[in-house]
Amino acid sequence: MGIVTNIKSLQGMGVFADRAARSPSLNFRRYNLVYGFNGSGKSTLSRLFASLESGRPHPKLPTDGRFEMALDDGSTFGCPTNPVGLERRLLVFNSDYIEQNLQWGAGRANPVFYVGADQAEAAKELTRVEDKIVEADKKRETASAVEKAAEKTFVNFKRERAKSVASRLHLGNRKYEAPALAKDYDTWKDDKGPALTDDEMKAAEDTCRLDEPMPRLETISFDKSTIETAYRFIADVCGQSMATVALDEVQRYPDILLWLKQGHEFHETNGIADCLFCGNAISAERRAHLAAALDDSVDQFVARLNKTAQRLAGLIELSAQLGAQVPSFDDLATEFRIGFREVRENLLKDIRLLAKQLGTLQTVLFAKLERPATPADMKDVAAEADVLATAERIDAGVVTVNEAISAHNRAVTNFAKHKEAAEASIRRHFILDCRDDYAQAAKDLKDATNQHEIDAKNVAALRIKADELRQQIRAHGPAAEVINRLIAAYLGHGELTINPTDDGYELQRHGTPITGVPSEGEKTAIAISYFLSSIEADNRKLTDLIVVVDDPVSSLDTKALNFACSLVRSRLEKAAQVFILTHNLQCMNEFRKAWKGKARPPAGKEPSATFLFIDVAIPEGQPRRSSTIVQMSKLLREYDSEYHFLFSHVLRFVEHPDAYDDHGYMMPNVIRRVLDVFLAFKCPGGGGLPAQLDKLCVDYPELDREQLAALERLVQVESHSDNIDDLLSFSTMTLEETRDAATALFQTINNVDAKHLERLKRLCR
Repeated sequence: MGIVTNIKSLQGMGVFADRAARSPSLNFRRYNLVYGFNGSGKSTLSRLFASLESGRPHPKLPTDGRFEMALDDGSTFGCPTNPVGLERRLLVFNSDYIEQNLQWGAGRANPVFYVGADQAEAAKELTRVEDKIVEADKKRETASAVEKAAEKTFVNFKRERAKSVASRLHLGNRKYEAPALAKDYDTWKDDKGPALTDDEMKAAEDTCRLDEPMPRLETISFDKSTIETAYRFIADVCGQSMATVALDEVQRYPDILLWLKQGHEFHETNGIADCLFCGNAISAERRAHLAAALDDSVDQFVARLNKTAQRLAGLIELSAQLGAQVPSFDDLATEFRIGFREVRENLLKDIRLLAKQLGTLQTVLFAKLERPATPADMKDVAAEADVLATAERIDAGVVTVNEAISAHNRAVTNFAKHKEAAEASIRRHFILDCRDDYAQAAKDLKDATNQHEIDAKNVAALRIKADELRQQIRAHGPAAEVINRLIAAYLGHGELTINPTDDGYELQRHGTPITGVPSEGEKTAIAISYFLSSIEADNRKLTDLIVVVDDPVSSLDTKALNFACSLVRSRLEKAAQVFILTHNLQCMNEFRKAWKGKARPPAGKEPSATFLFIDVAIPEGQPRRSSTIVQMSKLLREYDSEYHFLFSHVLRFVEHPDAYDDHGYMMPNVIRRVLDVFLAFKCPGGGGLPAQLDKLCVDYPELDREQLAALERLVQVESHSDNIDDLLSFSTMTLEETRDAATALFQTINNVDAKHLERLKRLCR
């Protein structure tokens, strides 16, 4: 069974200063004594524990407050988160407990249930069930831890995977987070299609990066039949001869044809009778013969050759233009570039090849134009089959390129939809990539949740069974005897008792219902007796319990106080852990003396007790008081009186006159209390502080009466301050008056008992 070791965090809890992970540990141990003046926050501290006793935030704590306590087994409990788990182990006695269980005005008290003597078997069964609850609770806590770990793993998995996907989506101001990933998983968890390749992923990412669509592209055109027709026509023309010219010279020398025709036409046009080449006269018969042989068919043939040459040049030019029309790799949207580079390179290669193949025809055609009568030499002309094959490949390449261009243009036209599709493809890719891990993490969480639910239901069922057994074996009559014995021991008489009724107890005096309200001392006696008798009620075991007692000795005389402290201490000696919170110096001293050996054990032994003090101060620059739990000063721990402790505050106040003192607000009361104790020893006999000051001046004539004016002013202003609880109230004295009073106090003590002052200073330092 773990015990509380620290208040790990504390925020917004009234007068208490906030605590965080870096705050010094309070080092709670098995026995813990916490001393603090009234108003320092003890009730608030007890209500922190009461919150864990009830499993919900105490109604009297600040609604926006938070706290967390750590146990030595590593577990933590707190409010508003994780308040459940210590209900059966915690018992808190404070003013709230008295208010809930004891109705003084009505003379009634709630029942305290003990196990009935005739229900031994049921009690044994209850013990067995409670043991099972302990085991089942551990199992539930383990299942809860496994569930939290699985949930954390699943949440981290989704968050990190969503972050990875988002980095590839390039969403700008938009977000892609874990909920979106979960939704995508539900969409594509059963998808059987392939994931994206690296090239497809890059293409989709490039699309996601775009803020606006790329420019549209123009499709390209190519007619392979034109190439086939042109090739055959040109090859046919180049292979023809002018065999129809009936001239011996041309028959023997075909290359002379154009020369003869041009010479004949020149002579005829210019009316030249003699041949300009040989000088011989050209007969009419010869002129007629030349005119008949060189008729319009020659002109037509030559014109046809020229036209064919122009057509061929045009085809070659179109081929060059076709290559320029093919879009570059970067002109296309990235997703349509896949495989395009190779298609484009092959197409341009074939276009260049076609130009080269057509170029072989052009060479032959130029030669034919020079010698139209002579058949062209076709041996260097590209074969028709090769040219047609090239044209076929170009045609197929153009189709493929145009398909890519059309797809690109569709994406440009529907840019928003296209970009959404790219994002979806990336999201789908990552779901396909991680769905096995996602499914496993989800399954682990589901299995852990199911197991936690099973274990929680098991604990709940066992608790219900335990409650049924408690109802079956409950009897509140026997507890009355225990309570009455304790009350009698407290008060020293048996006049005041409680009597069991059907629904609780009735307070009686001399055997009859009490009239009026008990005295404060009687209330305290009844309340603490009632609480101590309830510790082992409902089959609880003291050795499992963490017991918190807040001021168990209010309004008790010295004898009753000593008895109460002794009783509480002895009854709780075997508890798993005890916290005593008190503002009463005598009560604190009783527990301090009893536990001193536990707090400071012999060398080699671990301490089992911790002494703490709730220090109230006003931090510099702050308008309000603030409480902090600190280790108890040795001046409180080592002495029965608060005199040494209060003197240390005055000493610091005097020795640092220019420094800010966060306890300055209570210094007038502190100075008066120190003066009160000092005069009680030096001027015994009572009469009040003014009379004691007068007597002091008589006993010590060397004292300057004017010097005591500041102390007399202090006595007048602080006349109400007659106990240590007043130290938290604010004085009407100014800071200057307070410093004058402190200086006067030290001067007075020094004049009356210099050794006393020196020894006190030595102790405080």
